[in-house]
Amino acid sequence: MTIQDDSGATPTVVVARRVIAGQEENFRDWDRRIRAAAGPFPGYLGSDVQPPDDSHPGEWVTVYSFASAAELDEWLSSEERAALIAESDRFVEGPIREQRVAALRTAPDPVTVVWSQRIARQNHDAFVALHDDVLGRLQTVEGFLASDLLPPVDGIQDDYVIVSAFASRAALDGWLVSEDRRAWVEQIEHLVEGERTMNVVGGFGGWFPALPTRPEGPKRWKQSIAVLIALFPTTLTISLIRGEIAPNMNVVVSVFIGNVLGVIALSYVLMPRVTRWLGAWLNR
Repeated sequence: MTIQDDSGATPTVVVARRVIAGQEENFRDWDRRIRAAAGPFPGYLGSDVQPPDDSHPGEWVTVYSFASAAELDEWLSSEERAALIAESDRFVEGPIREQRVAALRTAPDPVTVVWSQRIARQNHDAFVALHDDVLGRLQTVEGFLASDLLPPVDGIQDDYVIVSAFASRAALDGWLVSEDRRAWVEQIEHLVEGERTMNVVGGFGGWFPALPTRPEGPKRWKQSIAVLIALFPTTLTISLIRGEIAPNMNVVVSVFIGNVLGVIALSYVLMPRVTRWLGAWLNR
């Protein structure tokens, strides 16, 4: 089985809804409230909402990421979420499409497409073989970045989920209409039980989750404070360690090494935790 490295992956739910015409502003306000309600829950990493566009015409897509499957489940089954979901009946029409992904990498890829399909146990090997074949073809497609095959996880994710990232919407569209993809879909059709689901969303990631009323994220002054909280101890620690280990290091080399270590520490260690700790405040 070909499965990409899932380091940095997080349990995620992708929810697609159709909003009643004329209710968009009410939905925005409701979406802001439900995502703010998720903020205080343990393990919350971030969320994003994307209005309808060419990627998902007519649908508003919301993405929530949590540090663990148990913490994601706690939010999804919470009374707070259930009460807010009941309110959305006034703004939403038709069925809600919800995809739970056991481990979705949150790298800032420009365009990500998520496929879900139910595969019978006896068809597992055939499906994996076809996936490996199409992945080999994808490696030659211009704009293709990465793909993960996420098998079912008991109690968390019932379907086989494929998450593929492309450098642009044009690159994804080229693949979606290609002869290779058409042939692959035909080959797996007899292996799939029920409907196949596809959601296209923008990149996940960035230090700060976007708000529906502020696509750029939280207020700039709040972002600055959050970065300062993480940046000051990082810079101080690196400077103290460098002073002990190499007090006479060339200043240019010193600054370069400090910046590299600082960016790594902020991006992969500190900022995810700081934005989680300050989530409710950042989203107000």
